[in-house]
Amino acid sequence: MVRVLVTRPEPGASRTMRRLEDQGFQPILLPLTETVALPVDVEGVANNAVAVAVTSANAVRHAPREIVAALAALPCHAVGKRTAEAARAAGFLSVSEGPGDAEALADALAGGFTAKTIIYLCGRVRFPAFEARLKAACVDVRAIETYDTVTLD
Repeated sequence: MVRVLVTRPEPGASRTMRRLEDQGFQPILLPLTETVALPVDVEGVANNAVAVAVTSANAVRHAPREIVAALAALPCHAVGKRTAEAARAAGFLSVSEGPGDAEALADALAGGFTAKTIIYLCGRVRFPAFEARLKAACVDVRAIETYDTVTLD
Protein backbone atom coordinates (compact mmCIF):
# COMPACT_ATOMS: atom_id res chain seq x y z
CA MET A 1 0.00 0.00 0.00
CA VAL A 2 1.36 3.41 -1.00
CA ARG A 3 1.70 5.91 1.84
CA VAL A 4 0.78 9.56 1.29
CA LEU A 5 1.77 12.36 3.65
CA VAL A 6 -1.09 14.82 4.29
CA THR A 7 0.25 18.13 5.61
CA ARG A 8 -2.81 20.38 5.33
CA PRO A 9 -4.62 21.65 8.44
CA GLU A 10 -7.94 20.40 9.77
CA PRO A 11 -10.75 20.14 8.89
CA GLY A 12 -9.43 19.53 5.37
CA ALA A 13 -6.81 17.00 6.48
CA SER A 14 -9.42 14.47 7.61
CA ARG A 15 -11.43 14.86 4.39
CA THR A 16 -8.28 14.35 2.33
CA MET A 17 -7.36 11.31 4.44
CA ARG A 18 -10.77 9.68 3.83
CA ARG A 19 -10.56 10.35 0.07
CA LEU A 20 -7.09 8.81 -0.07
CA GLU A 21 -8.21 5.75 1.90
CA ASP A 22 -11.14 5.30 -0.49
CA GLN A 23 -8.63 5.26 -3.35
CA GLY A 24 -6.49 2.58 -1.69
CA PHE A 25 -3.74 4.76 -0.24
CA GLN A 26 -2.44 4.76 3.32
CA PRO A 27 -2.52 8.41 4.41
CA ILE A 28 -0.29 9.70 7.18
CA LEU A 29 -1.62 12.87 8.80
CA LEU A 30 1.02 15.41 9.74
CA PRO A 31 -0.53 18.89 9.60
CA LEU A 32 2.20 21.52 9.35
CA THR A 33 -0.14 24.48 9.82
CA GLU A 34 -3.34 25.41 11.58
CA THR A 35 -5.88 28.16 11.09
CA VAL A 36 -6.46 30.59 13.95
CA ALA A 37 -9.06 33.32 14.34
CA LEU A 38 -7.97 36.94 14.05
CA PRO A 39 -9.53 39.82 15.97
CA VAL A 40 -12.01 41.69 13.78
CA ASP A 41 -13.46 45.14 14.41
CA VAL A 42 -17.21 44.88 13.92
CA GLU A 43 -17.93 48.60 13.93
CA GLY A 44 -19.08 49.87 10.55
CA VAL A 45 -18.35 46.56 8.82
CA ALA A 46 -21.47 46.65 6.66
CA ASN A 47 -21.34 50.36 5.77
CA ASN A 48 -22.20 50.80 2.08
CA ALA A 49 -21.74 47.09 1.36
CA VAL A 50 -24.21 45.43 -1.00
CA ALA A 51 -22.89 41.85 -0.84
CA VAL A 52 -20.46 39.45 0.80
CA ALA A 53 -17.97 37.21 -0.99
CA VAL A 54 -16.20 34.21 0.52
CA THR A 55 -13.54 32.05 -1.13
CA SER A 56 -12.69 29.92 1.91
CA ALA A 57 -14.91 28.04 4.35
CA ASN A 58 -12.32 28.84 7.02
CA ALA A 59 -13.08 32.54 6.61
CA VAL A 60 -16.68 31.86 7.61
CA ARG A 61 -15.79 29.39 10.37
CA HIS A 62 -13.48 31.92 12.01
CA ALA A 63 -15.72 34.97 11.51
CA PRO A 64 -17.00 36.35 14.82
CA ARG A 65 -20.75 35.95 15.33
CA GLU A 66 -21.10 39.73 15.45
CA ILE A 67 -19.63 40.02 11.94
CA VAL A 68 -21.96 37.35 10.57
CA ALA A 69 -24.93 39.01 12.29
CA ALA A 70 -24.00 42.37 10.75
CA LEU A 71 -23.68 40.86 7.27
CA ALA A 72 -26.24 38.02 7.32
CA ALA A 73 -28.95 39.92 5.42
CA LEU A 74 -26.63 40.73 2.50
CA PRO A 75 -26.41 38.27 -0.41
CA CYS A 76 -23.43 35.99 0.19
CA HIS A 77 -21.50 34.69 -2.83
CA ALA A 78 -19.48 31.58 -1.95
CA VAL A 79 -16.78 30.12 -4.15
CA GLY A 80 -18.22 26.60 -4.10
CA LYS A 81 -20.34 24.00 -2.35
CA ARG A 82 -18.34 23.54 0.88
CA THR A 83 -17.96 27.27 1.40
CA ALA A 84 -21.66 27.84 0.68
CA GLU A 85 -22.56 25.19 3.25
CA ALA A 86 -20.32 26.89 5.84
CA ALA A 87 -21.93 30.27 5.09
CA ARG A 88 -25.44 28.87 5.54
CA ALA A 89 -24.43 27.11 8.77
CA ALA A 90 -22.95 30.37 10.09
CA GLY A 91 -26.24 32.20 9.53
CA PHE A 92 -26.10 33.89 6.13
CA LEU A 93 -29.66 34.07 4.83
CA SER A 94 -29.11 34.21 1.06
CA VAL A 95 -26.13 32.19 -0.18
CA SER A 96 -25.28 31.50 -3.81
CA GLU A 97 -22.84 28.75 -4.72
CA GLY A 98 -20.15 29.75 -7.18
CA PRO A 99 -18.22 27.77 -9.78
CA GLY A 100 -15.61 26.40 -7.35
CA ASP A 101 -12.81 28.71 -8.47
CA ALA A 102 -12.03 32.14 -6.98
CA GLU A 103 -11.09 33.76 -10.28
CA ALA A 104 -14.26 32.48 -11.97
CA LEU A 105 -16.31 33.78 -9.02
CA ALA A 106 -14.67 37.20 -9.40
CA ASP A 107 -15.47 37.22 -13.11
CA ALA A 108 -19.09 36.27 -12.37
CA LEU A 109 -19.46 39.07 -9.81
CA ALA A 110 -17.55 41.79 -11.64
CA GLY A 111 -20.28 43.02 -13.98
CA GLY A 112 -23.01 43.19 -11.37
CA PHE A 113 -21.08 45.11 -8.73
CA THR A 114 -19.25 47.86 -10.63
CA ALA A 115 -18.88 50.94 -8.39
CA LYS A 116 -20.35 49.03 -5.44
CA THR A 117 -18.80 47.65 -2.25
CA ILE A 118 -18.39 43.95 -1.55
CA ILE A 119 -17.21 42.64 1.81
CA TYR A 120 -14.65 39.89 1.28
CA LEU A 121 -14.29 37.52 4.26
CA CYS A 122 -10.85 35.98 3.87
CA GLY A 123 -7.66 34.75 5.44
CA ARG A 124 -4.54 36.79 5.97
CA VAL A 125 -2.69 34.40 3.63
CA ARG A 126 -4.47 34.37 0.27
CA PHE A 127 -3.92 34.63 -3.46
CA PRO A 128 -4.45 38.16 -4.81
CA ALA A 129 -6.29 37.19 -8.03
CA PHE A 130 -9.85 37.39 -6.63
CA GLU A 131 -9.43 40.94 -5.32
CA ALA A 132 -7.38 42.04 -8.33
CA ARG A 133 -10.03 40.95 -10.84
CA LEU A 134 -12.81 42.70 -8.94
CA LYS A 135 -10.78 45.88 -8.49
CA ALA A 136 -9.97 45.85 -12.22
CA ALA A 137 -13.74 45.86 -12.81
CA CYS A 138 -14.10 48.92 -10.51
CA VAL A 139 -15.63 46.92 -7.66
CA ASP A 140 -14.75 48.22 -4.19
CA VAL A 141 -13.51 45.15 -2.31
CA ARG A 142 -13.29 45.52 1.47
CA ALA A 143 -11.25 42.57 2.77
CA ILE A 144 -11.97 41.44 6.32
CA GLU A 145 -9.33 38.98 7.45
CA THR A 146 -10.98 36.55 9.86
CA TYR A 147 -8.18 34.00 10.20
CA ASP A 148 -4.50 33.34 9.69
CA THR A 149 -2.63 30.19 8.75
CA VAL A 150 0.30 29.62 11.10
CA THR A 151 2.95 26.93 11.29
CA LEU A 152 2.73 24.39 14.08
CA ASP A 153 5.62 24.02 16.49
